[in-house]
Amino acid sequence: MSSRPTKPRRSPLAFRLALLYTVFLAVSFTVLFTVIYQRVDRIMQQRDRDVIQAQVEKFSTLYRHGGEPALANYFSQPVTQTEPVFVRIVDRYNQVRFITVSHPLWNLLDQKMRKAGDIHGKSRWDMLAQEEAEGSWMVGTQPLSGGFYLQVGHSNATGRVVMAHLRRTGLRILLPALLVSLLGGWLISRSALSPLRALVDTAEHIVDTGDQKRRVPEQRQRGELAVLGALFNKVLDQNEKLVEGSREALDHVAHDLRTPMTHLRNSAEHALQAEPDLRVQREALADCMEESERILQLLNALMDLAEARSGGMALAPESCALRELADEVTELYAIVAEERNIALRNEVPTYLTVEADRMRLRQCLANLVDNALKYSGPNTTVTLGGSSSEQDVVLRVSDQGCGIGEEDMEKIWNRLYRAEPSRGTPGLGLGLSMVRAIAEAHGGTVQVESNPGEGATFSLLLPRKVALKKN
Repeated sequence: MSSRPTKPRRSPLAFRLALLYTVFLAVSFTVLFTVIYQRVDRIMQQRDRDVIQAQVEKFSTLYRHGGEPALANYFSQPVTQTEPVFVRIVDRYNQVRFITVSHPLWNLLDQKMRKAGDIHGKSRWDMLAQEEAEGSWMVGTQPLSGGFYLQVGHSNATGRVVMAHLRRTGLRILLPALLVSLLGGWLISRSALSPLRALVDTAEHIVDTGDQKRRVPEQRQRGELAVLGALFNKVLDQNEKLVEGSREALDHVAHDLRTPMTHLRNSAEHALQAEPDLRVQREALADCMEESERILQLLNALMDLAEARSGGMALAPESCALRELADEVTELYAIVAEERNIALRNEVPTYLTVEADRMRLRQCLANLVDNALKYSGPNTTVTLGGSSSEQDVVLRVSDQGCGIGEEDMEKIWNRLYRAEPSRGTPGLGLGLSMVRAIAEAHGGTVQVESNPGEGATFSLLLPRKVALKKN
């Protein structure tokens, strides 16, 4: 049995979006249809009421002028009725005094009247519905003189048929519309979400296989998801560069640590294998101390650089005279320059001052001078200079060494990177990375100008006054 964890099943986002769209369409259609249906129903009812009201006024007039005989005489004459109308007169006790024809609707009306109780002096409208064969009726009741009531019933079956047809039509439209909406929404959502699906597939492939070369395919359509895929590819490119840089950095660290560790081990083995001799043991311990110091220097430099890049470097700002600081650095490297037959000149103006962490600033300048001396040949000059403007102060270190190639101009700031001409020169490959990190911690930057074989000039730009993080 495989121990590989099973991937969680993904609910298709395209289908869920289509389903949500379909639900929204169904709700919207239902609300709209309900409003239309109620509006049409009110219009139909008002139409029936208008017809009945006209009949009520007509028969009320006949009753006032001739009483029940006038009504009987009217209905005894052969009159063509386009729509059936039923009329009766009842007293306040619902006893029938006149009726045109017996019809089941009167029984339904009597039941409703009994439930309603006393209707003395009131007009009312009643909707009566029998079985489908009998149809649907509307009855209007209006009080007459003498405590009698005129009731006129009119068939509104036509309106009910129209409303039933409207309901069936609504259902016939809704169901196919929902199916088309679900299918069309799924297809449209699937097409629109294809960049997101490609991004997920790419991420899964990278997680499953570890293939850092895989990228999200370029999308033809434009939109936020296509932009997301392009940004994801950029992130993958940067991650790949970081991974390659980390591997290269580890190779450099391993290379730089291998030599001192080997020397340390050899010195210890030589002291243990030799005959007991205090001098030999002292020399071995001195070698071990020297190599241990080199290892600690590398590790401390890496920790300082990590602290600076994370923004956690604590600075102790103070007013620094840059000429004095340059004097300290040139004095520190005077012997090294003399041994290599290199002229080390301090031409920093005496008026230059800046508010900065003195120790960190001296570390920056020392790293730049150290690099200049390493890559300069005999009978050359390393010059420290400076200038200022209203906002910035600039410290420069110029040499006449091998220079920097254009392809290495941006890479030299990377941690543990060493250009090809400098591979044989002892060093940690962290100096320039530290210089840039410290400069940025002060709110400044560092720049370089160089051509192969013509030397290089490094410029440290610092603001005159910045808000610095204090201990």
